[in-house]
Amino acid sequence: MTRLLQDIRFAARLLIRRPGFTLVAILSLALGIGANAAIFSVVYAVLLRPLPYTQPDRLVRLYETAPQLDHSNVAPPNLRDWREQGNVFSALASYVPIHPDLQGPDGTERLNGTSASANLFSMLGAKPLLGRGFIAADDQFGAPHVAVLSESFWRGHFNGDTHLLGTTITLDGDRYTVVGVMPESFRFPANEANDVWTPQQINQQLAEQRSSHWLRVVARLKPGVELATARSEMRRIASRLAQQYPDQQRDRGVLAVPLRQDITGDVRPALLVLLGAAGLVLLIACANVANLMLARSADRRREVAIRIALGARRTRLIRQLLTESVLLSLAGAGVGLLLAYWASGSLVRLAGSSIPLTGDVGFDPIVFLFLAIVAVCTGIIAGVMPAVRATRVDLTSDLKDGAGNGAEGISKERLRSLLVVGETALALVLLVSAGLLMRAFLNLQNTNSGMVTNNVLTMHVTASKQKYDTAQSILFYQPALRRIRALPGVSAAGLTSALPLQESHNYGYLRIEGRPAKPGNEPVAEQRVVSPGYFRALGIPVLRGRDFTDGDAGAGYNFGTPPTTSTAPAVVLINQTLAHQYFRNRDPIGRRIKLGDSLLAPIVGIVGDVRESQLDVPSAPTVYLSYLQFPQTEMALVVSTSVPPTSVTPAIRAAIHAVDPTQPVYEVKTMDRVVAEAVSGSRFDFWLLGTFAAIALALAAAGIYG
Repeated sequence: MTRLLQDIRFAARLLIRRPGFTLVAILSLALGIGANAAIFSVVYAVLLRPLPYTQPDRLVRLYETAPQLDHSNVAPPNLRDWREQGNVFSALASYVPIHPDLQGPDGTERLNGTSASANLFSMLGAKPLLGRGFIAADDQFGAPHVAVLSESFWRGHFNGDTHLLGTTITLDGDRYTVVGVMPESFRFPANEANDVWTPQQINQQLAEQRSSHWLRVVARLKPGVELATARSEMRRIASRLAQQYPDQQRDRGVLAVPLRQDITGDVRPALLVLLGAAGLVLLIACANVANLMLARSADRRREVAIRIALGARRTRLIRQLLTESVLLSLAGAGVGLLLAYWASGSLVRLAGSSIPLTGDVGFDPIVFLFLAIVAVCTGIIAGVMPAVRATRVDLTSDLKDGAGNGAEGISKERLRSLLVVGETALALVLLVSAGLLMRAFLNLQNTNSGMVTNNVLTMHVTASKQKYDTAQSILFYQPALRRIRALPGVSAAGLTSALPLQESHNYGYLRIEGRPAKPGNEPVAEQRVVSPGYFRALGIPVLRGRDFTDGDAGAGYNFGTPPTTSTAPAVVLINQTLAHQYFRNRDPIGRRIKLGDSLLAPIVGIVGDVRESQLDVPSAPTVYLSYLQFPQTEMALVVSTSVPPTSVTPAIRAAIHAVDPTQPVYEVKTMDRVVAEAVSGSRFDFWLLGTFAAIALALAAAGIYG
């Protein structure tokens, strides 16, 4: 230990004596180590850190599968049958995201919440910070309403009042008794911020609808049961259900996915590629510092020769030189840590919502341990070759003033040239990769989305269930639309159940009148509800037939439940892709189609294709329904303007609140921003890889200069 401290003091004095060399080496290593620490903090949070549940590796997300659908949510009767017939899961819990409106003295506020089965908290091993979670009685339809709050919501809205338990809050017009508070460390779903959890109280009618798939299901494997065994068991159950309910369950299966994989989706390959790119940057930094140390060792040959002549062992000198290298690397790690701390925040902002779990990104002990290991290994890698070369001396020639070993000098120059060539080659690899990714990103940005995004404002509006049931929501939206369309600077306005580039997850089987299809193998189409004026606001052309009009007014249809009375028959529009795939050369105008179990409706128009889900995914067959006939309580407003769109935001809010001042308006964005968020994942990959390539190029240039 004494010798190590002596080596460290001696190395520190030498490094201070050569500030130019020390500064360049520390900055080179800081860039390489900082880049690795920053990207590792993201990789660890997203891919490696255990989920905040008990034995998270035993948790599985369950989906239903069907022909032409990779996966879908679960029908309540199927979940009941899985519980009764299965023997591989210790528990199955269901949940559904909700967005209740909180009524308070300061107005109405929209919350993020989850409606969950009573066993969700116990299955995840979650312990309340205050009070209790849900009990079985809370799940019964008609039971008193209860709610569990998140710690952040409890502290932010109620100042952490411990006497809140037992009091009531008003959600969507109903009073809920607060029975518990969950700690900040608990989040479910893991990639969403929750304010409140409420129990699922499913009425008997919904509980028996096997054709309605809306529950999200997570399960815990029994001890000793492997995922492959669970998948085999669920396939057998699906086969039995298909025989028992052939009309609804034929050709349907079950998909079981580890919960971690379900949360992270397809980001794993991209993050690992970026971590590899950061590793290349570190290798370039190591080569750069090794080159500098080789160049510096020429000045130390006489010093090393004298120490060997005085009896110093070569291994002792190598250890001394490696101590200098590791000390340099640790100093570089210190500066790199500051760079990584700043960069990790920028990475989270750049990633946006495209990468899950980024809220957990931080510098915990694992990240610091990674940083320390990288620093020590970097110091050894960068210093071992120069140390070995520096201690390989010829006492006769090296002790003479001005003398040198010509062969040794030539060999050293070759090694330094090889290092420069190597780091330049690695930098070119990153530059070419960044160039290819840039081309792909530009192609994605230039993809024709099928709509106009300039001067278009979007926002979400909810017709509160406290005042309006589903059919009566039209009484709020219609006058609000009329007021908005009359505003100065507004060219067109419309409503939609889901904005383009924001997946609606509302797919259903499509039946075409006069064209029988095998049950379970019917065509599949996405369903979106829009108002008159929606297509005009986004510049989506009506290619044939007509658009929806205010004359398409009904008494309020519900999917699967025909209306008792209506003032106009139900009509639908379809997109160009659906017309081409399912009608070929036939004219679809006037043909009637059936969506799921709902009524037959004639096609009155064909509109242009829109990239509804993602820019890099072709348009799917889509059916558009009139919100006047299929009303929705939650809608997105789309407004086309002849002035900067954000300038009319206050006027639009005022127009909505003039109809009903208690209705919340939220998520106000321009359509350009919606598009930008849709490509945020590709932008993250491009900018990060491009940054690594730029750092690599700078390091390679410094290596050539050195």
